Amino acid sequence: MKTSLTVVDLYASAREIKSLVGRRVENIYTTSSGYLFKFSGGVYLTVNEARASLTGTVGERDYRGAETLRGLIRDERLTDVYLPRFDKLLVLKFSDVELVAELLRPFNLIAVRDGKVVWLDHHYRGKDREVKAGAPYTPPPMPYVDPLARAEEAAEVLRRAQDVKRALSRELGLGPEVAEEVYARSSGDAEAALRALRDLVEEVSSGQLRPTVYMAGGVPVTVTPVKYISVRAELEEEYDAFWKALDRYFADVELRKAVELKTAELKAKKAKLEQSIAKLRGEIQEYRKRSEELYSLAKTMLSLKYELEEAMQAILRNEEIGASIRILDVNRTSKEAVLEHSGLRFKLRLDRPVGRQIEEVFEEAKDYARRAAKAEEALKRLEEELARVESERAEAERAVAERVRKAAERAWFEKFRWFLALGRVPAIGGRDASQNEAAVRRYLKDDYLFFHADVPGASAVVAKPTQDEAALLELAQFAASYSRAWRAGIHAVDVFYVPGRQVSKQPPSGEYLARGSFMIYGSKNYIRHVRLELAVGVRDDGGVRRIVAAPPKSIAALAERYVVVTPGSGEKSRVAKEIARRWKAEQLIDEIIAALPGPSTIGEWGSGQPMGWDEIKAAFSTW
Repeated sequence: MKTSLTVVDLYASAREIKSLVGRRVENIYTTSSGYLFKFSGGVYLTVNEARASLTGTVGERDYRGAETLRGLIRDERLTDVYLPRFDKLLVLKFSDVELVAELLRPFNLIAVRDGKVVWLDHHYRGKDREVKAGAPYTPPPMPYVDPLARAEEAAEVLRRAQDVKRALSRELGLGPEVAEEVYARSSGDAEAALRALRDLVEEVSSGQLRPTVYMAGGVPVTVTPVKYISVRAELEEEYDAFWKALDRYFADVELRKAVELKTAELKAKKAKLEQSIAKLRGEIQEYRKRSEELYSLAKTMLSLKYELEEAMQAILRNEEIGASIRILDVNRTSKEAVLEHSGLRFKLRLDRPVGRQIEEVFEEAKDYARRAAKAEEALKRLEEELARVESERAEAERAVAERVRKAAERAWFEKFRWFLALGRVPAIGGRDASQNEAAVRRYLKDDYLFFHADVPGASAVVAKPTQDEAALLELAQFAASYSRAWRAGIHAVDVFYVPGRQVSKQPPSGEYLARGSFMIYGSKNYIRHVRLELAVGVRDDGGVRRIVAAPPKSIAALAERYVVVTPGSGEKSRVAKEIARRWKAEQLIDEIIAALPGPSTIGEWGSGQPMGWDEIKAAFSTW
């Protein structure tokens, strides 16, 4: 079963990753097995010990561990993606930093600037090289002949080989799966094998893909970027993108690793409890057995008390005793004697009354019974603790699984703040000055409407034409909420709107307009004392969970669950955590933070019946 990408897989994946060239890195997270990169447009790239590929699955992630890497390439645009040689090395190139993913053992991710290591996942020292911060970067040595760069030498290796398949796998570095496929495509011919390999690499590098997951017993056994004639399986699943096939194949593996990492401590605790429980059960059994043996002995001694006393007296007087009791041993130094009756042995002291010794045996039997009872109480507590730990472990597994979500590439309007006003009037708003500029330049038509809070520092909201007063009020409320007034703790502001033809980037002669600023020519329409109030909601579109924000009257048509917020003193991160906890949507906390206009107070919680995502896209498609 495949545990990581082959070199051919990596060529195919690199081809798909190249679609990110020109996009910015918005964030970087650590995961249980590596790193997750979020690019502009809501596209994710996963890089870990098993694969480097686009992904639509976002699972357990953390900000910790990637702080320095974020500082190096966050907001940087990807400029190139390539494999430097026929090896499991992938280079992601940014303006002045190259990120090298070594999908080898051990896995490493290394940031290189001007040939030197400026950040790395972990320090490595081996007999061949050392990788550490500040040192020149040296790629790992190739323990085989590069079949693409050193074709003649590779051909000679195959001509000399007694086993062509083995030579392809080990001496040319193809690995078993690709070697099998090349061998099958070349019919085992040494001369044709290199041509078959070059054709295969060219096929996947040029994007002629037919991604396939091969199943056996309902379980994926391997995944390839094109159909492999060498692979036989009970069932084949084809996908329209290689990364989707990789998600299908590796999702369970990565989930299991995340679960193992999350539950490692609980697993160790469980093992320790199980060991203690097994030991206690053994002790309880032994205590009960010993108690029963001693009770039986004490009862027998009590029934023979008279005979035993006579035997003791006879021993002390050196006289013979009756036939029912037999003397086996007498130690006068230690003052002990071993007697037997009907096969049962008694060890008695000669200097103490028989009755007292029988009482002591009864007490010892009771002591073992008490030990068994205490051990049973302890066992009950341990079993309760084990049940609690098992419940915690199951809950942790469930939580990890719940945090795995599908990610989808964003529609054009999702780059902005967006919502549908009453009457399904589509509207977008800039998240910053740059987006304000883009919203007006690209999407504001002459008869469309431009809304802006009557304060400096606000989102420029652009909407399709409407004369509905309720819709106009909602558009004004959206513009008011995403303004500096929210952060200032103001609860109502004036908002103006004008048709697009009155908005211009052309300043009066001799003046200058900053980025995101506009000139308004002609009279403005004002909506006075607009209340700053916003609803933030979550929706699920076939496993793709999205955070949406809209005025309270429109949110029920856009979200399944929502909360109304107003300007307040609660920090965005704290409020977002509370919302995420309530919705069990911790994996969406970044999106919730981004949706909140500023410090907030949580108000009403509610639920809605949202329209389908296709309906929303259809509303914006008429833009």
